Amino acid sequence: MELSAALLELAAERSRNTVGGMLGGIVHNLNNPVHALAMQAELLQNALGREGLDTERPKLQEKCTRLQRLAQELRIQLETLAWRDIYVSPERQLIDPVHYGSWLLQFWQGNLLFKHSISPTFISEPQPPHVQAIPLGLTWCLEEPLSALVRAMQSAGFEGMVDLVLECGPVSDSDLAIRMATHPPRESTAAIHGEIRHLRELQEMTTGLGWSWEAFLEQGELAVRVVIPGKKPEQRGD
Repeated sequence: MELSAALLELAAERSRNTVGGMLGGIVHNLNNPVHALAMQAELLQNALGREGLDTERPKLQEKCTRLQRLAQELRIQLETLAWRDIYVSPERQLIDPVHYGSWLLQFWQGNLLFKHSISPTFISEPQPPHVQAIPLGLTWCLEEPLSALVRAMQSAGFEGMVDLVLECGPVSDSDLAIRMATHPPRESTAAIHGEIRHLRELQEMTTGLGWSWEAFLEQGELAVRVVIPGKKPEQRGD
């Protein structure tokens, strides 16, 4: 089964809403290194005009190192944004779970879904298998529950830190399991209540794709599990 027109329309609407909410974070993240690059370049230019350049050489080298570091940070953020288009594609393709999981946490942590309130960890041992899947479906069934948690934390005025673990691993010979769970202090999250939006549509989508998906959000604790069947290895005849 491919994604139905109704699900694609809903996912597109969800993506537009998400992008709208992320815009401030994107601008903030890209403005920081851009302004820093401009400031460091100006300082470096002023330093180059001074006499006695030899005595200034260590400081100039330090400024060049800072510029290189800032440029690298900017490049990484731009690459992260570029991969977003690939990982919300409605077309079936081969997914490397290690790259996907690493990118997903990097994208979320860049203040696009969360920044200061959630501490993420990615686990990919033992080595998970590559699978043929629709990236949009996978991203949606992980991101929608997490968005619900973030909204609930904001509504409750929660100011603590929540640990988020994203784990990819093999199931049997070829299936892929992805688990996502939070571990906040129970006593500080009792007032956090939220509802996962589009739950019925997500269940319909994952069932139609042949995936096993379950998610719950209770008192600030989130747990999501999705299993994607992989291609079974061909059996050799005797």
